[in-house]
Amino acid sequence: SILKNDEHSDENTRKLIGHSGSIYGLSFSPDNRYLLSSSEDKTTRLWSLDTYTPLVSYKGHNHPIWDVKFSPFGHYFATASHDQTARLWSCDHIYPLRIFAGHLNDVDTVEFHPNSTYVFTGSSDKTCRMWDISKGNTVRIFNGHTGPVNTMAVSPDGRWLASAGEDSIINIWDIGSGR
Repeated sequence: SILKNDEHSDENTRKLIGHSGSIYGLSFSPDNRYLLSSSEDKTTRLWSLDTYTPLVSYKGHNHPIWDVKFSPFGHYFATASHDQTARLWSCDHIYPLRIFAGHLNDVDTVEFHPNSTYVFTGSSDKTCRMWDISKGNTVRIFNGHTGPVNTMAVSPDGRWLASAGEDSIINIWDIGSGR
């Protein structure tokens, strides 16, 4: 019956409640023990998947946070925000370790390089940027979109960046040369 199906699905569902606004980004930790969420409420939250409870609320952005990603080895994560910055965080610090500033509009998406030494950002300013995590500076700017960049992916071998956006184009970039 319908009632039994509803009861059954409730048993297999966990609701993580804590944000006070829309949630735009989610990322599982590499060990599957944690989940990060980013929200319109200007916070990123770290959730335990053992207890289904919030562990930390990270505050640093002054505007909604559009995306969040764990680094490939865990512990570190990056956020992308309407405040035109991306930020690097450590799970055990409540304030950001680095602020990546240089985009001229929202930073909409963020991705780590597989070696965890670089972060890529895609922006409404129609560019993607490659940032050196240890120094905090821009290493490359990828120009080629005619609209905001909504999403990106880095190939597992770390050689290619794919970016796509509101111009209905997917650009494949050679990360080494920037072409």
